[in-house]
Amino acid sequence: MQPGRNETKTRQVYSFIRDRIMQGSYKAGTSLPSTRELAKELGVSRALIVEVYEQLTAEGFLEGKQGSGTFVRDIGTSRPLHIQPEEHVARNENVSPAAENRLPSIDFRPSFPALEHIPFQKWKRAAMDVYHDLPPSMLGYQEDMAGDIELRQAICEHLLHIKGLHCLPSQIIVTAGATQAFSILSKLLLRPGETVAIEDPTATFIYNLFAETNARIIPVPVDDNGLCVEQLPTDVKPRCIFVTPSHQFPFGSILSISRRLQLLDYARSSGAYIIEDDYDSEFRYGGMPVHALRELDAERVIYVGTFSKNMFPALRLGYIVAPQELAGPIVQLKRTNDMQCPALSQLTLARFMNEGHLKRHILRMKRIYNKRRTHLITALTETFGEKVQISGDAAGLHLIATWPGRNADLLTAMELEEHRIKIYPAERYTIRKDQYNESLIMGFGNVNETQITEGVQTLAQFI
Repeated sequence: MQPGRNETKTRQVYSFIRDRIMQGSYKAGTSLPSTRELAKELGVSRALIVEVYEQLTAEGFLEGKQGSGTFVRDIGTSRPLHIQPEEHVARNENVSPAAENRLPSIDFRPSFPALEHIPFQKWKRAAMDVYHDLPPSMLGYQEDMAGDIELRQAICEHLLHIKGLHCLPSQIIVTAGATQAFSILSKLLLRPGETVAIEDPTATFIYNLFAETNARIIPVPVDDNGLCVEQLPTDVKPRCIFVTPSHQFPFGSILSISRRLQLLDYARSSGAYIIEDDYDSEFRYGGMPVHALRELDAERVIYVGTFSKNMFPALRLGYIVAPQELAGPIVQLKRTNDMQCPALSQLTLARFMNEGHLKRHILRMKRIYNKRRTHLITALTETFGEKVQISGDAAGLHLIATWPGRNADLLTAMELEEHRIKIYPAERYTIRKDQYNESLIMGFGNVNETQITEGVQTLAQFI
């Protein structure tokens, strides 16, 4: 189903659910999400979902059960709107959902690296060297819960080379990816009812991590110069402020120097800590990497980095560069979370970095990503012409494509996924909804040029 160009959002949601009931995708007895959950997932108001559910209930498609939720009714023997060929059904009838997800697709996931270009042989050699030289004592618990000292020293050297950032190994805490870093910091800095200010839009998992603390979340808008510092709260003092100053996620702007200074002044006067997420700014396609905000105030800014983008997500290693006064409390929280990150992975990564492989890998991947970025921009402009606006492509592994006056919402994403094309509407990442319905976040890291061309051509059928 492709929504009509002039259909309202209400009609689109109604048609989407109704057609799946008629096609048998939503079978009799299936429990549908709550109105609140579905509204958040689709980026629409709860009132809209309530209206759709009421309409479908009135027409006999749904039934509400007191205290249990909304369920699909048995609508009888009406044949599906679309019948699959028998050979297709036979071929796939025993495919599990997990296996189905592994079928080929074109995934424009933002901030995701090119998995096929991981330097696995070099990584394997580094791992074998570590195993060969490994003393039995390394197979027990680490004495220092902050992480392997060789890796922390290598991270210090890496940050100095890449970002010009000076720090000491004693300020580094190795974590299970950036996610654990943010989880630890949210638990350390926030109590229920306290305030955190975060960029809007932002990565969904960031919002969820802060929400789990039962803190009051204040969304602060961003523009072409990054976080709108003048819109930080004046009636309350936030305990912390979350920013992506080197490459705002997802819109790609850089926090200007004037706003950096304003933000630091605000943090000092309010007593807030700034959590700086530097997730992919190593991949910058013109000029030097943007310097870290932490350079301007090492005691007020907590810097978080990850190896998920410049290596691979399954490595599950990230790090915090902490102010001296917070290093001890962070290590204590790390101890209660999981004792330590896997020692063998840390030792392998340290050797991999010390042998210069990470530096060379980043340089190689910049060339590959730049080529894919250029191809995606060309494909979009040749396909859509002046109807599309492209921004946020100066660094990182994604760009922003905007179609003024046209819809690029979550319903469009659902339709495309049926054609095995995955796209990511900007509304998915917003806290305050209905602001970016015309924009897609399009990653180019893990799609090759052939996939980019095919994906954009398919996208043109829907936008």
